[in-house]
Formats: sequence, structure tokens, C-alpha cells
Amino acid sequence: MGVAENQNYGAQPPAAYGAQQTYAGQQDSLHPPKPKSRKRKADVEVVDLTDEEPPKKQKKKDPDEEKRLRRYRKKAPLSYAEIKDRALTHRMFVLDRQRDTSNPDHPAETISLAGTTGNVYSITIDKVPSCTCPHAKKGNQCKHIIYCLARVLRVTGNLEYQLAFVSAELRDIFSRAPPLPSEQADQSAKDGNRKAVEGECPICCVDFEPDDKTEEVVYCKASCGNNIHKTCFDQWAATKKGGNVTCPFCRTPWQGDDENLKKIAGKGKMNEEGYVNVGGQLGISQARDYSTYHQPWVRKQFGRDLEDTDVVEGDGYP
Repeated sequence: MGVAENQNYGAQPPAAYGAQQTYAGQQDSLHPPKPKSRKRKADVEVVDLTDEEPPKKQKKKDPDEEKRLRRYRKKAPLSYAEIKDRALTHRMFVLDRQRDTSNPDHPAETISLAGTTGNVYSITIDKVPSCTCPHAKKGNQCKHIIYCLARVLRVTGNLEYQLAFVSAELRDIFSRAPPLPSEQADQSAKDGNRKAVEGECPICCVDFEPDDKTEEVVYCKASCGNNIHKTCFDQWAATKKGGNVTCPFCRTPWQGDDENLKKIAGKGKMNEEGYVNVGGQLGISQARDYSTYHQPWVRKQFGRDLEDTDVVEGDGYP
């Protein structure tokens, strides 16, 4: 007993030993392992300090698509409203219209227009509208072009303030435009009977006002019977060289006061600016009224504000 007892002295009971001992492949039931946690990615807010939108993907352009010769205007610039107001409130006179339809895909029209001081300009409505006035020659959209688009051709919407057109837009403009006076005459009787005073004058493109007794209206007695403001007809006659005055509608020789026609016809004279001017024959002042112009622009042009007594000749400004 003594030897056996001495050999087991200090040894722990088997049960107690087995309760605390763990082996490979076994888990401690008193201390289960903690599941591994996945690290969450922090939500990062990106702040754009440039205040710029990311570039949008551009659609590939059709190589066959027609290119506009000047930048497309998404909206009318602020300067346009002022020039349009002058174009539609100042009286101007259409002396001749020639529409070119030789290429049906690309129509165009050239309009001879007497401005507010009597200067005669040539305006062409084409892919890039042009005018022979000094303001347009500097690359600006002058009031004469705006007048022809808005008043003569009745262009509306976003096309009226564009600086250039593509062929499809030109086709649309001329398909909607009023017919030429000569086309209207072809469709009407040519018995010389006067037509009702209604519609618009073919020269100024302003509607007749039968109740306005201050505006005399004449008509083609020789053939088509169409009406024209007398002031407008006198403008028309003043540009006809050699006294060959015809009806603006049907082009029949005008039947009227022969003595008056002889005084007016072909009297337009070349002025110092190089333009034919018919103002003198019609009592139109060649002095421009700048009261409706943007005054900072006036000061830039003339170095000061203009007074009522100032006389500035010419019609080359917007």
C-alpha cells in the first residue's frame, strides 16, 4: 500500500481532469467560439466641389446629316427682342420678291426692301440669311432680315431668331409662307374690278384697315384689282427705272395718274453710302430716330446721348 499510495500522490481525479481537458477537433462547451465578424465598408459621400455635371455621352453624328453653318440658338438672345421690336414697328417697304425654287430641296428668296430712311437693301433668305446693309455686313442679324422673316414670310417659333437654316427648315418656311403677289394675281380674275379691301398690303406686309381714313389705298385698275397702300405704291414706283411702273401683283403696266407716275418713277438716287435711296421722292426723312434704341449702344456709336435736334442720316444700323 505504501508504494502504491506514494506513486498516486498529488494526481488529480480522472473525472475532474477530463472535464477541463479539450482535445484537437473538439469544442469547449462552456466557451463556444465567437463567429468571425465581417468588416462593413463605410458609406462614403462624394461631394463635387466643381459644381459641374459629368460629361454626357454624345450620340454619334450621322455622316449624312446636314451641317448648320452657324451655331443653333436654343433661345432668342436678349438683344433679339429689341431689334425685333424695331423691325415690326418701323415701316419698311417690299419693292420686289424673287423666289428661287430651281432646287426643290433647297428653296431661297431674295427681297428688295426700302428701309425706314429710304435706302434700298437686298435681303436673301437662304441657308445663311444676308442683307446688304452695313450692320448685317458685320455679321449681325439686322432688323431687315428679321422683318423679312417675321413680316414677309411669317416665320414663327424658334426659327425666326436663327442665324442659319438647314434645307429641311427652308422647305418648311417656304411651304408655310404666304404666296408671292404674282402667284396671287395668277389665281384671280383680271377684269380690273376692285377686290375687297382686306388682307395685307403686298409692299409693307401690314394688314389693311378700311376704317383708317388717313391711309389712302389704290388698286390695279388695268388687270387684277388688288389693293395697295398709296404710300407703298409710290415707294414701289420710285424704284422702277425708265418709268416702267407695273402692278406689284400681276406685273401689268399700271393704269393711273400718268403725270404723278412720271414724277415718281425711277427717281431713286445713289447716296453717299452707295445705296439707292427713294426717301426724297416720298417725303421720307433720311434722319434716323434713335429714341427707341438701347442708349448705351447709342453712346458707344456716337460718344454721347443724342438729342431730339440731332440729325443722323443713313439706315445701316440695326
